[in-house]
Amino acid sequence: IFGKMFGKKDNGDSNEAPSGGTYVVEDTFRLNASADLVVVGKINGTVMTGDKVCIEGADENDLITIKELNIFRTKVKSATDTNVALCLEDGTNYKITKGTVLQIKA
Repeated sequence: IFGKMFGKKDNGDSNEAPSGGTYVVEDTFRLNASADLVVVGKINGTVMTGDKVCIEGADENDLITIKELNIFRTKVKSATDTNVALCLEDGTNYKITKGTVLQIKA
């Protein structure tokens, strides 16, 4: 209730909103000895751990699984309309760079 009163962003610990929206990549980081890729950016909509994303304009059957979400280095289950880091399973196999737009698929 205090979050609503003081305008705090949802940190994703509730399951109120369904997944979906767009995510604009602001930066990328490759994890050592892994094909996973961490992307940093802003979600417009809601994203949850386990959701899948596709690169806007690419084949929509080419889905990438979100392994983990972090807001300010805190692991969360979901995030809505906020800056969030996504860990994408085998994300280095795709051409994801700054400015890439990802579509969230529940």
